[in-house]
This record gives sequence, C-alpha cells and structure tokens, in this order.
Amino acid sequence: MDAMTSSSLSLKGFSFSELFTVDGLSKLDSTFLEFLKAANAVLHARLLRYRKRDPLSPQELSELLIECGPHVEAFLADLFSIKEAVKQLQTATLKESPIFAFKKFYVLREARRALKKAGEVDNFASLDRWVTEQLVERGLETEDRELAIATWGQQLLKDPKANAEPIEGLTSWCVAAMSQQAGQAAVKDWVSFGLHKHLNYENLVETHPVPEDPFGRMEGPRESRRHRDGFRLTDPRMDRREALAHVHYCIYCHKTDGDFCSKGFPVKKSDPSQGLKINPLGETLTGCPLDEKISEMHALKKKGFGIAALAVVMIDNPLCPATGHRICNDCMKACIYQKQEPVNIPQAETRILTDVLDLPWGVEIYDLMTRWNPLRQEQYVPKPYNGKKVLIMGMGPAGFTLAHYLLMEGFAVVGADGLKIEPLSRELVLQPLRSYEELRERLDNRVMAGFGGVAEYGITVRWDKNFLKLIYVSLLRRPRFQVFGSIRFGGTLLVEDAWRLGFDHLALAVGAGLPRELQIPNSLAPGMRQANDFLMALQLTGAAKPSSLANLQVRLPAVVIGGGLTAIDTATEVQAYYIAQVEKTARRYEKAVQFFGEDSVRARFDSVSLEILDEFLQHGQAVINERCRAQKEGRPVNFIPLLRQWGGVTVAYRRTMQESPAYKRNHEEVIKALEEGIYYAEGLDPKAVKIDTHGWATALVCRWRVMDEEGVWMVTDEEQTLPARSIFVATGAKPNIAYVYEHKGTFLREGFDYQRFEFANNQLQPLKGEIEHCKSENFGPFTSYEEKEHRVSFLGDTHPVFHGSVVKAIASAKRAFPKIVKALEHNHRFNGDQKEYESFREQMNALFQAEVVDVRRHTPDMVECRIRAPMAARNFRAGQFYRLQNYECLSPLIADTRLQTEALAMIGVNESAEADVISFIVLERGGSSRLVATLKPGQPISIMGPTGCYAKIPEGNSKTIMIVGSSMAAAHLRSLGPALRKAGHRVFYVALIEKAEELYCQEELEAASDSILWVSEKDEHVDLHRPQDKAMQGELISALRNYTLEKPAIPLESVDQVYVIGPASLLRGIQKAREGLLKEYFKPKTEFIASVYGPMQCMMKGVCAQCLQWQIDPATGKRTKAVYACSWQHQPMELIDIKNIDERLLQNRTQEILSDVWLDYLFATESIERV
Repeated sequence: MDAMTSSSLSLKGFSFSELFTVDGLSKLDSTFLEFLKAANAVLHARLLRYRKRDPLSPQELSELLIECGPHVEAFLADLFSIKEAVKQLQTATLKESPIFAFKKFYVLREARRALKKAGEVDNFASLDRWVTEQLVERGLETEDRELAIATWGQQLLKDPKANAEPIEGLTSWCVAAMSQQAGQAAVKDWVSFGLHKHLNYENLVETHPVPEDPFGRMEGPRESRRHRDGFRLTDPRMDRREALAHVHYCIYCHKTDGDFCSKGFPVKKSDPSQGLKINPLGETLTGCPLDEKISEMHALKKKGFGIAALAVVMIDNPLCPATGHRICNDCMKACIYQKQEPVNIPQAETRILTDVLDLPWGVEIYDLMTRWNPLRQEQYVPKPYNGKKVLIMGMGPAGFTLAHYLLMEGFAVVGADGLKIEPLSRELVLQPLRSYEELRERLDNRVMAGFGGVAEYGITVRWDKNFLKLIYVSLLRRPRFQVFGSIRFGGTLLVEDAWRLGFDHLALAVGAGLPRELQIPNSLAPGMRQANDFLMALQLTGAAKPSSLANLQVRLPAVVIGGGLTAIDTATEVQAYYIAQVEKTARRYEKAVQFFGEDSVRARFDSVSLEILDEFLQHGQAVINERCRAQKEGRPVNFIPLLRQWGGVTVAYRRTMQESPAYKRNHEEVIKALEEGIYYAEGLDPKAVKIDTHGWATALVCRWRVMDEEGVWMVTDEEQTLPARSIFVATGAKPNIAYVYEHKGTFLREGFDYQRFEFANNQLQPLKGEIEHCKSENFGPFTSYEEKEHRVSFLGDTHPVFHGSVVKAIASAKRAFPKIVKALEHNHRFNGDQKEYESFREQMNALFQAEVVDVRRHTPDMVECRIRAPMAARNFRAGQFYRLQNYECLSPLIADTRLQTEALAMIGVNESAEADVISFIVLERGGSSRLVATLKPGQPISIMGPTGCYAKIPEGNSKTIMIVGSSMAAAHLRSLGPALRKAGHRVFYVALIEKAEELYCQEELEAASDSILWVSEKDEHVDLHRPQDKAMQGELISALRNYTLEKPAIPLESVDQVYVIGPASLLRGIQKAREGLLKEYFKPKTEFIASVYGPMQCMMKGVCAQCLQWQIDPATGKRTKAVYACSWQHQPMELIDIKNIDERLLQNRTQEILSDVWLDYLFATESIERV
C-alpha cells in the first residue's frame, strides 16, 4: 500500500502513518496505559488484570469498562487535539438532561397521577401564560421552550417545600398539556411528553381499510403519510434530544446482570438451562447477536461521554456503522420492557456513532478504534503479520467483518466478490479526513460502489449507505487487505485455486440465492419479475439517477407478492422509482424530439412500446406539473395522489400481516412503508397472471384464503383480481450453494445447505440437527472440505444459523473467526516478512485486475474488445461466457449523462498468443453495447467470469458437431470450435450473414471449423478459401435443403449434435423445420442444443433471477420449471419455451429504445471519442 500522509492532522506524539502499523499501535497502547496509570493507578492495574483474563463478574466487568471509558475519551481528545470540540459535545449532551429529569418527575409521576382530576385544572392558555411569565422572570431562554421549562422545573425541585406552589402550578400545566387539545398541540413534538405505548403484539402496525376499495386492501393512517421524493436518505434519524430520551429511558440493567437486550431474555434468569424466552410473535429473544454492551454504552452517553460510549460499542461491534438504526432490532425485542415500547437502542447506537463522526477528525477516531481499542480484552491492538493468508469470497456484512477480525489476528486477507466493486479515490484512503463530509455523498447521487453485498443492493435508502463507504475506507487502509470485485466463486476462482495462489484458508460468505419463481399460468410474462431482480437493478445500476443510461422499466399498478422485508422494500422503491422513471422519460423525450423531430423519434418504437411510452409521457408531465405547483405553493411535493390515481403499489400476502416475516421480525419497516402510501392485501394466494392481447401482464388473479376457528388457513373458491401492470415476486430465497451443483463432490450438503462441521481434536466433526438460534454454542462454521490442512468455512446468509439478517451475518464472522484461527494453529507456514507479502500483493493485483488492451472496429455495428484479465482467462472452458461492465467512477459524464454500461453477457475467446487476454466480439445492438467503442486502452474494466455452463466435449468416437447462427454463433464457434477439433471431432459451421462486412474474421472461423456453409439472405459475395466450404443465397431452411443436393463435405445426416445460436426467431424456425422440412435430413437421434439468450443481470447463477426462463414438457408443451439461464445458457431445444425468451426480452423494451435514442442524441450533439 502507498504511504499514508498526514495532511493537516497533527497527532500528539505520533505520525498518521504510525497508527496503521503494529509497532505504532503497540506504542499508542503503551502510551495510553501510562496515561491511565498517571490518572488512576488502581484502574490501570484492574485493566491489565482484565487483559490477562482474571475472572470478573458481569457487574465488575461493566464497572471496569464504564470507569475506563472516560479516560479513553480524554486520551483521544488529547491525541487529536480536539479537547474543546469533545467538551462541546459533552456540554451539548448534558444540556438535555433536565428534560429527562423533568419528564420523570413532572410528567410520568406527578401529572400522570393528577390526570384523574384533569377536569379541575385551568385551561391550558392561561396556565401557559403563567409559565411564560415565570420563565421571563427567571431569565430562562424561551426559544427552546421545552428545555427552558424543564430547567425551571428542576430548579424548583432544589427546594420542594419553598417551591410547593409553583411545582403544583407546573404540574397542572403538564396535566393540561396532556389532556387538553391546545396543550397537546403545543407539546406535540416534545420528547418529555412522548409516552411509551403499551405493546399489543397483535396490533403493532396501525392500519385502516381503504375506503370503498373493491379489493379489500388496508393502508396506514393518513395523518402519518410522508411525502417521499426520490432516493435521498428517507429517514434522517432521531435528533440528539430524541436519541438521548431513549438513553435516559434505559434502566441500565447491567447493574443487576439483567441486560437482556445484550445477552438474551432467559425463560428463567436463575436457570439458564431453560433457554431463551419466545415472544408472542414466535421470535426467540436472543438479544444482540453480537453481545454488544448496550447498557454500559447508554450509561456513558448519559454522562456525556460520547467517544467512550462508542469505544464500548466497538468492543463487540467494531464495524458498528453496518448495524444500528433501520438495520437490526434484536436488542429492542429482548429489552426489559416487554409490555410497553422498548428502548430504541438502534437509534441511540447510531446517534453515538454520528456524534463522534461529526467531531473534527471523527472519521479518524472511529477508524483508529477499529484497530486499537484498549477496552477490548482481546484484539486491543493488531497482532504482527503471521505469514498466513485467507481468501474471503463475498464482501457483504459477514465477509467484511471476518476480514476485520482476521486482519487483527495478523493474517493477510484478500476479499473477493462477484459484484463489480468500484475503486475508491486515493485521497480517501491515504489522507486523514478532518470532516465526515469529505466522505459523505447524497444517496440519490452516490456511486453505486458494489462493496457491501446485500447491504449495497438489498437494503434501500432507508439506511445511510455512507456507512458502507466508511467501512470500505477503513478496510482499504489496512496494510494487508486487498479487495477485488467481479470474481465469481466457481468460475473465476475454484477452491483448488486458493491453495495454488498461496492461501491457507477459504471462507465463503456468498450470501443467499435462488429466488423462487411462481408456478402459475403466465408467470414471468412481460411486466412480471423477481423482487431481487428489481432491487439489484435499481441499486447497482443507479437506474433512478437522472444521469443513468440503465434500463429498468416499471408500470403501474404494481403488486408485490410476499410478506418479508424484501417485499416491503420492493413496494416502497417501486413507487419512488416510478416517479423518477417517468420524469426522466419525459425530459429526455422532449429533448430528443426537439433535435430529431417527433416523427423520427416515434418511428423507432414498435406499437406496444409506443403505447407504454405515451403512458410514461402523460404520467411524467403530471409529475413535472406537481413539482411546479409545490414550488409555487411553497410546500413539499406530494406524489401519493398521483401514484394512487395510476393504481399504486400493493403488497399481497397469503396470510395476515401479523403472520408475515416482516411484521414478526421488524414491524417498524411495515409502518414506514405504509407511511409512503402503499397498500396491503391479506389472505391472497396467487392463482394466475392475466395478460392483454400483446401478452403483457394486466392483473394478478388470487384465491381468497380464510382462517377457520382453529387458526388454519383454507383456500376458497372465491377469486380476487388485482390490477397489475408490474408484478414482483418476493417469496424467499435459499443459502447460495451453487458451487455444490457446479463442482460436484467438493462439498457435502445437508438439504439445501452446506453440511456443518466443527473443528475439534485436530479434525472436522459433523453436526446434525437444527441449531436453536444464533447464540447456540456449536453452530458448525466449517464445510466438509479438508485437504492437506486446507479447510473451507462458511458464514453469513450462506449459513442456515445466521441466514436472513445483517447483524446475524456480522455475528457469524465474530463467532467463526476464533474457530478459523484455531484450525490454522497447526499450519506450519513460515512467518512472513514485508518483502514476501509485497510480492504476494503484487501477484494478486496482477491476477485479479483487468484492463482494456484495445478496441477495434470491424464493421459499422461490430467492434472487438480485448481485455487483459489473467484470472478470468485462466479457468475458461469452451462454451462459457463473461459479464462485462465499465466502472461508474471512471466513466465520463457527458451532458449530465453518465456513459456507464449495464452488465453485458459476452462470449469470450482466449487468444493463444496471449493467454491472459480475452477477446470479445461486441454487436452494437443497444446503448450499453455501443458504449464499448468508447473504452480506451489501459482503462480498468470489470470482467466477471467465466460463468455459465461449459460445453460438454463428446468423449469416445469422433462426432460431427454443427453450429448454426449469425454473429452470436460466430462468437460461439470461436470459443467452442478449437476445443471440439482438438478432441478429434468435426465441426460444421452454418453462418448466417447479412453483409459481407461480417466476414472480418473469416480465417479465424475457418481455423475453428472443418467446413462452413455461408448463407446470405441478400446476394452478398463470399470468397471461399477452401474447397469444402460453400456459399448460398436465400433463407436458411431452403439453403440447408439445397446444400444436401451438392454432395457436401459434411452431409447433414452425419451430424450428431446441432448448436443453434441466436434469437428466438432462429430457434423457432429450426425447431419447426426439425419436425418438418428438415426431418428427413437429420438422424433421428441427432441432438439439438439451443441458446437461451434472454435478459441477464448478475450472471452469478441464481442471485438476481433476471435470467429465469421457462422450460416445457416436449410431449405436452406445458411449462414444467423455470431455470436460471445464466447457469444453463445452452439447453436441449425441445425443453426450451421459446416464446418465453421473447417475453423476457420485452421487459425493458420501451426504456431500451429511448436510451438508444438518447445515446444517438449525445453522439450527435457532444464530442464523444469512440472507435
């Protein structure tokens, strides 16, 4: 890593770069211990005994941490020369204390008691005038009326007897404020009058029937509606006073070892063997999966010690930016308050973090405490480099947390992810950040970095993703950490590759996958897609940005099927995205029409796309009009009436809301979604999708389900038809174990999970049966793999015990890393030195980073792009393909448009002359493919793969393989032909060409085949270089029949296998001819394999599910199952639902055409260099 520079940061006794070295941090720790000893020698001795693992009771440990915390804060304030700023934070915190004391005495005690006689108190107005007079008389600042009244109230209590009369008057004022309408309005937003409601587990979410709704839907209270506009952070979080109210609401149960929010709520505290309590919703009250010291955190924050409170958080949760508000609530569920609203611990935790981040050098204080925290019993400083190296597949919450812990243990860590991970600016990594604002981005305009896995693409802007960036920066600063995106486990990297590259351990944190399709008529019709597909497309491509060229098409009304958090998130984002989509459509269309003319632009659209375009234009103009009205009237925009006028978004669930996973696990998210105006429909079981004459979805037909007296759901004959132009399926996913199926025999599995093993007695021992919860002692972090002391662990969403939650994924890393370290103790790798590590680091950079070699144009609509990508090239097998993208942060911004490609599925060819170089033929058939011509030599590029299913080269006797198709078939031939010929098989290529220009690589195609038949529908001249090749003019089927009459070198009757590579129209034509005009020319057992080139996004085999395609029963023609085409892109032709390929490709058709028009506009009006 390049040297860290100190910029303007002046550290007392240290350089900035020292804080990233083991020696420097050890020196820092020693300096702190001297500082502590000078301040309190007894406390210093207690801390050292704690580090030596002297036994402490839970209460003694809490006391030690709370006593040490302020000294850590004072030391850091001195180190960073920010004593004044820290004092100001302490003052600002303590200034609020009178409010909470006032609430406790006057509101909750005295006024509550007097409420029975509320009718006897004077009216609020007169009491309020009296209070104002008292405040003015005492010179109390009345701008912050709540604080002024609270301060006065506390002053009165210093002498209760002498002040009995004003105390009684103030109590009467409180009673009037609580009971009279004018009073309630006056204190509406005061935390001192915020009373904690009784918990009714059957009614945690307030809903009301939608008036006169024919579909029986529910909605949230109208008075709580939020007027969302776009993709900025939708939840600004509690302010300091609100968060501190919850800090003071806590009763600090650590004093009695009753801090169940952290440790879990026992059935019986005195008998741990009875396990943990289960709440009325059926949720086990585990408390914080990380065992975060919450009560101690609150105790320190209450006293004003913000840095100290954060230091306590970071004992167990060093990557706390990834937890907290809108992420987890396990702690709240296990709070001691089980019958009333619990302490909002996530809000308090996040506020403690942001208070520190907002200090001068706050980012650096947080970052330092990830590496050095004297309150930790272990890992208070990092250990020296031990020479061992760990590869972590997956950089989501589990992966990046495991990286942190292993780095602290002295390992070198390489993180890898299948997503494209954007590079960070050198300044953020190498220079200290004085202000958090230097790192922060507006969420609606941020770079979709890809780092963070599901936290990046699965969590919406309800959560501040700048926290992900903070973690990304922190990890990249570690001297022995590297991260690489676009690495597919099972393609780019195999298990065996890890050992060959010098890794000692492989950890799998590859998340969940395999979203489930719905087996109902017309499923996956245009307009219907998986929720994962939508969320990933929205949050990785930046489709909602005005600058984006990404194509994501949504229509209203929309229905989301499912009851989990994915369904809830999808519903809110569909609404917000629809507004952004139609507004961008209207603005771009207007400019394009001004330049090209309306007739010219509209001629580009087919009739169905034109109909959808006009719908978008009408709605887009309505959005623009509402913006104008709101600006004129000085109010926020309100799009909810428009969205509802157009049909809105409905979440449809098969049970009651109370039975849904979202309600049980995080009902607050359901409340927040209803605030945005979504509808909710219960008891609906999807039966079929209705389609229009064009085949597009128009409605979701559901069967009503009712519950009998015993609580059992039954399906009725009654149907409900929900209008739906867009349907999103969010019915669950499974742990990602694609490797098991792709590389059989590597791992054992148990059902749909990797089989779990513990490492004991120097060997793996299998675990059987279900684990109770995420805090169970033995959970089995290892897979079955064991080869020469090499083992593979798995965690996060991939692990059944920790599946389904960000904080559990983080906990899996915290709990797994000691077991991984233990398993590697007997690994006798030498202790590495810096020179050895630098060599390893350079090797990783060389292997995993890709760059453009050159881009060459061969025809007016075809370019060849060569990319140097050593590791991606190394494991390529004939028939596979790659995912190609440019980086957002490296792509130019032209006329407010980012020239960023979507993910392109590309067939690559390894050039024998340069083994590390992959060649791609790019047909310019849309906006993204046309942008490839703008790439420059040496430009970093994202190339993920190989992926897909490799072609099975026939074994045994020589076979004759026929490959037929147009330009896509040529790319396939370049990939597969040489491998087939090398294995002794004959290759017959039937090339469909439109123009003679397409023959630019004729010699290469000839070298990959034994014979070629060139078929041109037009009279294009083809120079034949070999006697066995032929050229014919006309349509394909006729050409093939004529070919058989000319004594060809390779007769059709000798063909054993046919690859049909091209669009659905080609597949349809050959399928029909195979049973008709060509039937007599092929052997009965000739195998036909055809391409299934539908839409694709992640191409990681079952994560986003955009590539789902139906298969059929060849005998009946009925659909049987949906398969992931990115993992099986060439299928037996008789199994393919060819019509469904066309349907799937229509999903974004209108947007694709408009993006193409817009790119034409940019090329015509701007100076954009391209080959």
